[in-house]
Amino acid sequence: MEPERDEGAIEYKLLLSADNVDRLERLATQMKYRLEEGGGEAIYFLGVSDDGQVKGITEVELTRSVEILGKVAEVINAKVSILRRVEVNHGMYAAEILIRRTKEKLPITIHVAVLGHVNAGKTTLLGALITGRKDDGNGILRNAVARFLHEVVSGRTSAVGMRILGFDQEGRVVNHNMRDPLDEAEITLRSSKIIKIIDLAGHEKYLRTTLKGLMGYGTDYVMLTVGCDDGLSSMGREHLGLTSVLKIPMFVVVTKIDKYDKERVEKVVNEVKSVLKLPGINKLAYVVEEEGDLYNAFRSMRTNRVVPIFRVSNVTYEGIPLLLRFMNLLQSKKTPSESGLLAYIDEIYDVKGVGVVVLATLVRGSIQMNQEVYLGPSQEGQFVKVRVKGIQVNRVFVDRVQAKIIATFALQGIEKDSLRKGMVIIYRPSRGTTEFDARVFLLHHPTTIKEGYVATLHLVTIRQAVRFKNIEKKVLRAGDSSNVRMEFLYRPEYMENGQIFVFREGRTRGIGIVE
Repeated sequence: MEPERDEGAIEYKLLLSADNVDRLERLATQMKYRLEEGGGEAIYFLGVSDDGQVKGITEVELTRSVEILGKVAEVINAKVSILRRVEVNHGMYAAEILIRRTKEKLPITIHVAVLGHVNAGKTTLLGALITGRKDDGNGILRNAVARFLHEVVSGRTSAVGMRILGFDQEGRVVNHNMRDPLDEAEITLRSSKIIKIIDLAGHEKYLRTTLKGLMGYGTDYVMLTVGCDDGLSSMGREHLGLTSVLKIPMFVVVTKIDKYDKERVEKVVNEVKSVLKLPGINKLAYVVEEEGDLYNAFRSMRTNRVVPIFRVSNVTYEGIPLLLRFMNLLQSKKTPSESGLLAYIDEIYDVKGVGVVVLATLVRGSIQMNQEVYLGPSQEGQFVKVRVKGIQVNRVFVDRVQAKIIATFALQGIEKDSLRKGMVIIYRPSRGTTEFDARVFLLHHPTTIKEGYVATLHLVTIRQAVRFKNIEKKVLRAGDSSNVRMEFLYRPEYMENGQIFVFREGRTRGIGIVE
């Protein structure tokens, strides 16, 4: 074999011994590095020297080495599987061992979408929460958590960014004591509760991306950020309105309080309070001043009438510890009681050595390893049977996932070219629909909508143009509602009664319920 490399996910060991705890810890550190190099998996060759010579070891030595490897793996929450065991000489053996990082029970997971105007400090706040550090006033924390180079250069979020914030059993943030506070696998393994933060774009031209993030990832709460410099801008008001219409519990974070006096901060808070009182929103503000307010705010928030308001500075870190304690209290929404599996596909990959992999959000039900499920609808509206041959959550391999989890699934029995965003995974074969009935409410439109009108529909991860085929009222103006018969223009989609969707076209905004 070729000599062992310092980088990569392959490790050679002639034989293993662990005489003391220090030796076990050193082996665990080495294994953790190999797993990181392999994205959660590594291959160990026993009976092989560092220069690649397959020398072999006795059966007793091999058995003992595998036992030690299992103990090392337990330290870093990994599993050991023997792939091959061969006799290389008389009575001498070598083995190929798979190490896979896993977790038997996933932490409690809460999904929080971050909304707000383009300059409200959303991503910088996210950086402060996750790293536990102060910003320098020039966006150093924003750059630390940005996903793309152009976002660092422009200072604007243009795509859906997901980061996780982990809490241990005592409510301490696990990210803050890690070498890499963005290491999703390590956070998942150390945490008893996770806040998956969905960082959404604030600029109007990225509204479709924002809608996808808000509706496509099972959002439990919305954190609306408002900067003291701009106040509650028109885009911030629109985000607030959308959150209210979609009936998602919300809390507000007023940022940049270090840059302005108390009068300016209070003016912005009062502005938020005034908008919350408007007809159609009709919510009550609760300003959180101290730790004693946290529990009152949390209990009141569950009615979906009360909106807690926090005031923070990413530069001085004022208000951040209070916000973190509040986020640790958040509880997930109840899983839908309907039976059956429903998962919407959002991203599609072709991974070398693995095959087709999809990122999907489980709306309800569960999926386990080696399970056969159905995926569709195709261009013809049909579903095809596939097998789930691998599951990862936050880069950690798991055997099973339940509702409200965003996971990646390695699939067997389908080609990447036949997949698209908006497809679903279900237990039994079904058919897609090209037409459906809905009750729609028109939030904003400059003129009137008549039969034949075309808009873009957003439902979970579905995004497709629809035509208003029949309108019960014949015409719709801003503020009107009506029963409508809609049809998809390009391909069938899977929908269920009671699902909420948003439609848009230019400045037009509306909401609907599938009937």
